[in-house]
Amino acid sequence: MMAPLESFSVKSAQGVYSVDFDASLERLVQVLTGLPGAVVLIDGNVAHHYRGVLTPLLSTRPTLEIEATEEEKTLEGCARALTFLQVNNATRQTQVIAIGGGILQDIATFCTHVYYRGLKWTYVPTTLLGMADSCIGAKASINFNGYKNQLGVFHSPAAVRICLGFLATLPEVEIRSGYGEIVKLHLAGSRAQFTGLAHTIMAEGWRSARLGEFVRTSLMIKKAVIEVDEFDDGVRRTLNYGHTFGHALESISHHGIPHGLAVAWGMDLINHIAVQKGLLAPADFAEIHALLLARFAWKLPEPIDATALIAATRRDKKSKDGKLTLVLPRAPGALEIVAQDYTPELESWVRHYLSNLSIVT
Repeated sequence: MMAPLESFSVKSAQGVYSVDFDASLERLVQVLTGLPGAVVLIDGNVAHHYRGVLTPLLSTRPTLEIEATEEEKTLEGCARALTFLQVNNATRQTQVIAIGGGILQDIATFCTHVYYRGLKWTYVPTTLLGMADSCIGAKASINFNGYKNQLGVFHSPAAVRICLGFLATLPEVEIRSGYGEIVKLHLAGSRAQFTGLAHTIMAEGWRSARLGEFVRTSLMIKKAVIEVDEFDDGVRRTLNYGHTFGHALESISHHGIPHGLAVAWGMDLINHIAVQKGLLAPADFAEIHALLLARFAWKLPEPIDATALIAATRRDKKSKDGKLTLVLPRAPGALEIVAQDYTPELESWVRHYLSNLSIVT
């Protein structure tokens, strides 16, 4: 039997919060049902799959089932959640239990931040992406007037409770997507952490017995960063590794690729650029590329256009003074932030990658 995963705490400007691991869904429900004065926001799909085990909670607490779509992650969607809180007489003492993936997390974070200037909330992530990355760090964004993630807040949960049992019904593609962020965090951690992860993925596949260990290690790597720079002013920006081009790919493909796979592709492209700039050793690129090509390849219905891709990066909120902000690796465990001019040379590097190396076609 696998040893229980050890709890830890995260220091935030809004208070210290705990991250606990529940060995079973039954144990998780027992803990959540014991929270006084709670209401529940839950992804409707999660409620459908797990209604039986969640009944002791959902049948005894005011519950709003939310359709986890980009259309719901808007002011209009948040208004529905806020109205639910109001109708159920939520006060400053009310605790919100949020159960779901990233979209549900964004809605819950935004609403608990603005309702009475801040409610306590407990987050229960149900996707691998949520468990291994987004559940800590306090950041949330919602869409506004057709623009993705334009409105945002920082609002830490009072607690995070992780149960790997939710992954049993998660589609394989979502497991792969979650691993995209896990790989990113292990590459941000150290060479040894990345090498161990890569070997396990190649040898044992996605649902290795070590998955819980990888989730916890990913969170510990992120914790070390966000406790130093919670509000994204400095070192936390290194966690955007792979995201600038990954977000651009999501945009031009109309979200035809899952987020974590777009991040994996974005890392591969940025690693190629780092080699061209003389920062990353070709041997390190080859090692990382081999894993990403073998396990994170994706087929799009239309080819990627370099000009459109680079144009999409200009809308990235991390760009500054007309320059592209890139997180470039010198080696696994060594990332740095570089301001990159939009030059013909940059476009040449991108075109070469797309023509010869891309793991997404």
